[in-house]
Amino acid sequence: MLALSACRWVTTGSPTALRPAPANAVQVVDACASACADSLDLVAMGVAGYLLVPWQDTTRLVLTPPMFTNPTVPWLVLGDLLLGTRPDTAQITRRLAAMPAAGTERLGRVRAVLVGHGHYDHLLDLPPLLPRMPHARVYGSETVRNLLAPVTSLADSMRVAVDTLAARHGAQAGQSIAVSPLIQLRAITWAHAPNIGSLTIAPGHQRTPRRTLPRTVHGWKMGTPYAWVVDVRQRPDPSAAVAVRLVYHDAAADADVQRRAAEVMATMPPAHVTVVIMTAANFDQANAYPDVLLAHLTPQHVLVGHWEDFFRSSSRPERVVRGTNAEALVRRLTPFVDTRWSAPRAGAVTRVRW
Repeated sequence: MLALSACRWVTTGSPTALRPAPANAVQVVDACASACADSLDLVAMGVAGYLLVPWQDTTRLVLTPPMFTNPTVPWLVLGDLLLGTRPDTAQITRRLAAMPAAGTERLGRVRAVLVGHGHYDHLLDLPPLLPRMPHARVYGSETVRNLLAPVTSLADSMRVAVDTLAARHGAQAGQSIAVSPLIQLRAITWAHAPNIGSLTIAPGHQRTPRRTLPRTVHGWKMGTPYAWVVDVRQRPDPSAAVAVRLVYHDAAADADVQRRAAEVMATMPPAHVTVVIMTAANFDQANAYPDVLLAHLTPQHVLVGHWEDFFRSSSRPERVVRGTNAEALVRRLTPFVDTRWSAPRAGAVTRVRW
């Protein structure tokens, strides 16, 4: 009975309906009133990973963690508990080499890594990436901070728990975090839809700093999920207008969570362009997702992230993440953004111009 009830999460489908943008392609989102003055590149890196490159200042970049290792379903069922799951460093190196827009030089300029929650598909590959980002602070929940405590290349001061800084609703709008005079961050309390039925895998918190990294995928506890707002200003001045507001989250969430997040953003300065990075995984496991958020924000563009089947080797033909009906997702998006959405492959660039 368990196998039959879970069959939709075992099968995987074609990504054709999502029209994935080719790797290393550049798609332009043009919001220029007349002549364009500046741009922001959003480099897809795999699953929920993105590198943010504002062209006015390319010395201080922002990253959301990518996933390259992709342990398979048979491994997770049979091998994980017996042998554990570790980052595939050879795969990480190979995948990065195929993404010139997110090369070593650019990773070395990352100043902020934004973590939505602590599950393995967001944190497993981060420790071996961190030596490539010597100036990066990792922002996330207390759980994320404690999970990453054993990473010797990441000093204690570079692991930042945002629980006391995060916004919760319109009356508690949180505090902004400056990455540079051009970039401001804000964490907003979010949620995580169930993975299978009513079951959420690896729930709970890591209350104390770990001595070693988790051996199995189940050790990567979810913790408190957060969405992130990244504001890129028109010039490096805290009083300057917001050119692009990027709204990022790496898990689907119910209508009330989306509404409270929209309330928080309503208290913030208006933005010339709004781009939402949503998640395809488990989109239909949350009530009215992403309907409420899109209806409130009316973004100029939506990036569909977390759509790849990360239980499948990247050397095989790509599929959508298991349990996801790509056609139904497109039907869900269309009333809110029409054709103003895209689902980039790893390595593809979305260039927002204003």
